[in-house]
Amino acid sequence: MPDDYFMISREPSAPGPIRLSFSGDLDMGARDEIEEALVDAVKEAPAAGVVADLRGVRFIDSEAVSAILEGYLAAERAGVGFRLSGALGIVRRVFDVIGLEHLFDE
Repeated sequence: MPDDYFMISREPSAPGPIRLSFSGDLDMGARDEIEEALVDAVKEAPAAGVVADLRGVRFIDSEAVSAILEGYLAAERAGVGFRLSGALGIVRRVFDVIGLEHLFDE
């Protein structure tokens, strides 16, 4: 159940990857829901995989990054594609600094 400070939405199924959109502040309070949403999407994903759209994220901490990494690792184990998109400003910088810029589709 989303809190007031973050949201996770899933676009209706269509051909192509499952797209999850994240918005707000992703911190340790959001960690479990982020991981659950991503791992569930990986389990249902077509060959095109999962895209985590971070366009609406204003803040991200290490716990939320860890949850996203768990989604990525689940996709790797399942042989499903996993991409990040839309991160801006400091959120994008976090992924660049930790060496995960290769996950972005832009």
